[in-house]
Amino acid sequence: MSRALALLLSSLMLVSGCTSLQRLSHGFSDRAPEPLAFNYPDGGSSIYYDFSLGPQAQPETVVFFYGGSGCPSWKYVMPDYVRGFALPARVFVLNKRFVSDRSTGLFGCERGFHASNHPAQWAADYSAFISARLESLEWQPRHVVLVGVSEGALPAARVARTHPRVTHLALIGAAGYSMRRSLAVLKDKGAIGFDVAAGAAEIATAPRSLDKAWYGHPYRWWSEVLDLDITEDLLALDKPVLLGIGEADQSVPVESARFLAEKFDAAGKRHLSLKIYPGADHRLNAPDRAYRDEFFATLAHWLRQAPAVPARSAAAEAHARP
Repeated sequence: MSRALALLLSSLMLVSGCTSLQRLSHGFSDRAPEPLAFNYPDGGSSIYYDFSLGPQAQPETVVFFYGGSGCPSWKYVMPDYVRGFALPARVFVLNKRFVSDRSTGLFGCERGFHASNHPAQWAADYSAFISARLESLEWQPRHVVLVGVSEGALPAARVARTHPRVTHLALIGAAGYSMRRSLAVLKDKGAIGFDVAAGAAEIATAPRSLDKAWYGHPYRWWSEVLDLDITEDLLALDKPVLLGIGEADQSVPVESARFLAEKFDAAGKRHLSLKIYPGADHRLNAPDRAYRDEFFATLAHWLRQAPAVPARSAAAEAHARP
């Protein structure tokens, strides 16, 4: 298997915790959601999915997901991805632009995808989608929750900060380091073998290129995300944030979550609730158990207690074993 294909296969498995065959089988089953089309103000469009959890026609909770890294469709994991969320809710899931209903991402992403795959576009699209879907509802939900998974934490944090209707933010596999710093820490820990500094220097020679790639992504993507971190957006929020990360995450180091918790405490902020799952990876899977359902169960419990903000300091939680 080529390195590029291996990376794409890894990205397919990233959000689901399933094998690729399980994902593909689910995508063609009756449980997979039907595609809908959302048209952006600039004439572009995306596929999205809309389903309900529980029997309530007008639940008080609405949850929004946005695409993570690469171009696989959310179709292959929804609605099972949120089976731990034991609360009536309406769920909206937005694919990125140029990600078709049945896109697996296994064979690469089209050029149009790469051209629109950058943080400013993510945030603009996610915000427009949220506003339009909320406007279409016949009731006013009490909770509007954004869920950001891995790369999806970047637009989720930004939109949570700027969108007045958002009440809660939940993040998986994301924290308070830039990608550059995260990769450097992972290299020091032996989790990755490539030379981060050399790669960054090469990317800087053609930062807008869609044709040159490094580890599965065009230089343009790397140049846009390498030095971003979500700390400022999270600290600026006045709404609760739930963050779940695996103790053995080899994509985002757990040290970055502890760093974020310390930043919150230093700023006197108490709206971050940090859950570190022992032995778990980037998908919240540990050798002996999967924690994603537990994360969403925690989120559901958390919403039942709303509007309370976590009273325990995030740093205290960060250094406690669950």
